[in-house]
Amino acid sequence: MKHVLSVLRVLGLVALCALFLSRLDTSGLGALASWRAGGWLCGALLAYSVGQLLNGLAWRHLLIQAGGRVSVTEMILHDLSSVFWSSVLPGGVAGELLKGVRLSRDADAGSVAVSILCARLVGGSVACGLGLVCLPFSGFEGLYRALGGAALLATTGVGVGGLLALKIGPAALPRVVATRLPVGKFPALRDLGFAFLLAIVTHTAFALVFSACFGAVGYWISFAAGAVVCALTSVAQIAPVTVGGFGVRELTISSLGMVLVPGPAADAAAIALTGTFAVFVLLGGGVELWRMARPSA
Repeated sequence: MKHVLSVLRVLGLVALCALFLSRLDTSGLGALASWRAGGWLCGALLAYSVGQLLNGLAWRHLLIQAGGRVSVTEMILHDLSSVFWSSVLPGGVAGELLKGVRLSRDADAGSVAVSILCARLVGGSVACGLGLVCLPFSGFEGLYRALGGAALLATTGVGVGGLLALKIGPAALPRVVATRLPVGKFPALRDLGFAFLLAIVTHTAFALVFSACFGAVGYWISFAAGAVVCALTSVAQIAPVTVGGFGVRELTISSLGMVLVPGPAADAAAIALTGTFAVFVLLGGGVELWRMARPSA
């Protein structure tokens, strides 16, 4: 069954990417060849790097409080590897699972799993919560605001609910839920609060990535709009219909972007965002090649 689902996701990847390319208006891509666009894209890469670093510091802090040990350099390498594997393998969380396995070599597996899952739930709830707060100031109106708000509210609730379930513990939950939860040390509220603080700054940086990529095609969008598009793109990628979010990400960004800017610019911004993300996927691939070569060095 797992192989069937993997094949379906690969087919979904091909179909969604083909759909995006079939409706792609290439007239806006020329804007990405200018020096001005290069400055915006460098800003996007910088903001994404800051976001990734802060995201890593959040899970590292929770892991250390649970008894694990990982240096900042190792944290960065783990996160790059995670981005790579989550992008090339079906499921979207393959990189997180591999990170958990690798980190469990030096710490209790259950506590490692709880720490990483807590960090992921904190990040997801903060991203959607930030998008929800920014929605009234984003430029989205009518049905877009109503449906977007409902999606962001529901996903924020799922994130917070997941944290509560981990706090309560599997023993106090229904069996169908308990069997899916890891058993380990739950973070202290102070440490969880610190992770929330880092997540707020993290997703502020990610929202700026979106604004900068629209700026690269000559149509900078506000921070509020960037936060909403960023959050809704993350929500859309939850659907297990493709590999690494490719196809879903581009269609979501271009579709939402067309509400705010001309269609060609929205398509070009989606390409710019994919390119920004692809830089980190390639870096993660390089880390994995280095890992494979290291034993024979």
